Amino acid sequence: MGVRTVLNKGGVTMKLIIIITVATVAGLLYMLYPIPLAQTPTGIMAYKVVGNANLQNPGSEAFWSRIPWFNVSLVPNLSTQMLPIPANVPTSGEVPYVMVKAAWNGSYIFILVKWPDPYGPSLVGPAAIAGPGHWTMVYNPNGPLNITFLKIMTSTFHKSYFIINSSFAVIKGSPRPMEYILAYVAPHYGVYFYGYYVNLTTGHYYPDRVAIMWYMGSEQSPSDCMNIGGPHPNYAVSGELSQLMKSYVGSNIEQYTGGSLSSGAADIWEWISGATYPSGQNFNYFTNVTWDVENGIDEAAASAFSQSPHGFFINLLTNQTGLYDIGDGGIWYPNATGPEPGYFSNYAGAKYEDGYWIVEFVRPLQAPMPYTVNLTPGQTYNVAFGVWVGKAGETSWDKSISASFIPLTIATATPSVTPPIPAPVIVVAVVGIVVSLVAIGLIFYSIRRR
Repeated sequence: MGVRTVLNKGGVTMKLIIIITVATVAGLLYMLYPIPLAQTPTGIMAYKVVGNANLQNPGSEAFWSRIPWFNVSLVPNLSTQMLPIPANVPTSGEVPYVMVKAAWNGSYIFILVKWPDPYGPSLVGPAAIAGPGHWTMVYNPNGPLNITFLKIMTSTFHKSYFIINSSFAVIKGSPRPMEYILAYVAPHYGVYFYGYYVNLTTGHYYPDRVAIMWYMGSEQSPSDCMNIGGPHPNYAVSGELSQLMKSYVGSNIEQYTGGSLSSGAADIWEWISGATYPSGQNFNYFTNVTWDVENGIDEAAASAFSQSPHGFFINLLTNQTGLYDIGDGGIWYPNATGPEPGYFSNYAGAKYEDGYWIVEFVRPLQAPMPYTVNLTPGQTYNVAFGVWVGKAGETSWDKSISASFIPLTIATATPSVTPPIPAPVIVVAVVGIVVSLVAIGLIFYSIRRR
């Protein structure tokens, strides 16, 4: 006897059978079909937590497991998307995203960042102070390199160069004074910025870096997220290069300074693998130099800080006039404040694991030094991110950045306990199971009545 006969004799019509079948299938689909998760908040939330940082194993703290990652998309800094330049730079934008978590425990804020780096950790010294000099690669993707313009440009800024082949050359020396020219003028004359010279065999490459910019102004221009520029405000280029420059930008005045903003000011927290990370090649060198130049800072406190098992990060000030050091006496950039005891409040932990850098920033909520951001619970701040991959030829102005500022709120709420399965999936699964059980019960009830 067929199932249809049994059901019909039991008083179950074909219409009811179809309804039961559809309900059963729908319930199963609800259980199996992937349900979209809740949308990511519009910004980063720093939740109130109980606990302290473990900088020897960043990211291992229990409270991080209750806080979701916020994925920040990154774009090439030196691209037509971000700047009115003639062409994208091949080495700019090697990191597509950085993941961010944030928390605070009443006294300190913790910022955890994680980004992919397939090249492996770059731990050499930063810039020309202890590591390789800023050697700039230039090329012409459309044909032979314009050597005549290369000579004019390098002689104007008192730099030398050497030729690799007909299309590539290396300028020996810091590109900071030439940044504006390389971005806006040189490509029109057959000289394009390619990135920074890398030689993995000799260790000629730059440290990996990550920076968080805390904006303290009101303008929301994307170019403010770690802009580029020349040596100082309103720098006038002279000589033959001056005339070539006027042909394309209408003036011989460089409009921007190194790391400058078009409006307002910002506090930048920068972690440098080679100098601020205990495993870095020049960590001891830089900590010793820091303590030497900071006359007036308690030597015992400086010694204890340099011997701690964690790293640190530097504070930078950026505004319309340039980029400045805060608190360290002017090691990396011009000195904004002179020695400040608050310099010892900048802690960082880092590890390279499974193809990713994981770095944790720790700092008091209250601003430890002049020109640094003061963080107040309940307030929202605009932040931007920059990431450099040294072995890929990124450093200085060549990097991956967030295309605009992102709101970061110091929330007064604690993170909710995240269930192993998202709540929407649990709800629809339960509904599906109930519908299926009801349908099966009706079928068996009908069979028993026949």
